[in-house]
Amino acid sequence: MSDATMHQVIIIGAGMSGLCAGIRLQGMGIDDFLILEKSAGVGGTWHDNTYPGACCDVPSVLYSYSFEPNPNWSREYSAQDEIRAYFEHCADKYGLRDRLRLSTTVRSARFDEGAGAWEVTLESGEQLRSKVLISGLGQLNLPHTPDFPGADTFGGVSFHSARWRHDIDLTGKRVAVIGNAASALQFIPHVAAQAAQLHVYQRSANYVIKRNDSAYTDAQKRRFARWPWLQKLHRAGVYIRGELLFYPVLRNSRLLRPLWEKWAREHLEEHIQDPELRRKLTPDYPVGCKRILVADDYYQAFARDNVELVTSAIAAIDEQGVVTEDGLPRPVDVIIYGTGFNTSAMLSGVDFIGTGGRSLRQAWADGAEAYRGVCVAGFPNLFMLYGPNTNLGSNSIIFMVERQVNYIAACIDKMLAHDLQSLAVNAAVMRAYNDRLQGDMAGTVWVANCDSWYKNAAGKVVNNWPRSTLYYWWHMRAPDFADFDMS
Repeated sequence: MSDATMHQVIIIGAGMSGLCAGIRLQGMGIDDFLILEKSAGVGGTWHDNTYPGACCDVPSVLYSYSFEPNPNWSREYSAQDEIRAYFEHCADKYGLRDRLRLSTTVRSARFDEGAGAWEVTLESGEQLRSKVLISGLGQLNLPHTPDFPGADTFGGVSFHSARWRHDIDLTGKRVAVIGNAASALQFIPHVAAQAAQLHVYQRSANYVIKRNDSAYTDAQKRRFARWPWLQKLHRAGVYIRGELLFYPVLRNSRLLRPLWEKWAREHLEEHIQDPELRRKLTPDYPVGCKRILVADDYYQAFARDNVELVTSAIAAIDEQGVVTEDGLPRPVDVIIYGTGFNTSAMLSGVDFIGTGGRSLRQAWADGAEAYRGVCVAGFPNLFMLYGPNTNLGSNSIIFMVERQVNYIAACIDKMLAHDLQSLAVNAAVMRAYNDRLQGDMAGTVWVANCDSWYKNAAGKVVNNWPRSTLYYWWHMRAPDFADFDMS
């Protein structure tokens, strides 16, 4: 082990998860921790994704920390800049700025078995050490750009939506958008209003329901500020709606699934009159198999004369634009990749090395998995937030992360109280847990025959939690240390 600076805890990532962990550590009286963030500001995905129309598809009253309500949300579904400002406020209010190192990329992290500590190597070559390492990398941080043949020969401008080029004026341009899922659904209407011609390349249609967004009135904000219990009641109502209306669909509810499909179909028919276009925009898989999307302006974009929906498969990209199997030339000036993120790896370019020199990539060769989403056998003193099988198809991921943070805090408290060198989940316990979890997964719509980012290449669902969030709350209320190997 080198003479690198030693800390009690290092947190990788200053997004929603990493900030929550930092705030919890402060509350425990742990001051010797560091938060490393590759971007120039806090907020994670809400710092990186600045494309037009970016907003959350969970109401902001629930997509916020339970301990830090915000009575001043402007809308039910707030935009990216407002959500980012909320996390900046949290970093300031809870005194995390002195613990932050921004524009700092982590290259690798290796566990030293003799010292019982993690050695973290930065992109600059600098090394840091910590007793405990918390990964707040999450699942939606590494943009995925498909490797189309000839992409490097394109003569125009191309970029991923998560790295939006605000210096490029799309007014009067011919634009190709590859992808039509959660991010693309939000920026397509804005691009359509600027571009002379827009071609949207769709691999499969989505279920889209109305967002029904609305602004909070000044009177509502004043009431939320004066009587916080009113906003807590509002938050509880949004949470219960997710549990009672969304979650049963994902568990193949015979009652609610036809209802959700009906709502999506009515939304489509309200705005798209052309029967052929309707057919192309109609999914051919069960509702919920892919992420259910919410929007108030998506379908209207396809009713514009300057927008074409292309369903012919992409064969390549040449100097002029996207080449499809139908052979029709569609020259463009700009290509925008709305192709999501590399979600199954969950490592964001960081090379984690555990006991015996085994990397996390090797451990996850058959698909990412963890114990309760936070611990991996063979990687002592390492905890994950928004890890494998903790994503949701309903409700707020912040609810899940707060449960994980409390669980991790109890593990850290155990380590400090007993001066443990190493705490790691037992391999047999983790194996049995994941076997049960995948058995539970068989009862969800996610295992249906559709391609989604919830699965890895082999079809294993590695991202999502198969039960209700209420079940997860009970499941995570306290660690059972009989499940861990300690020394």
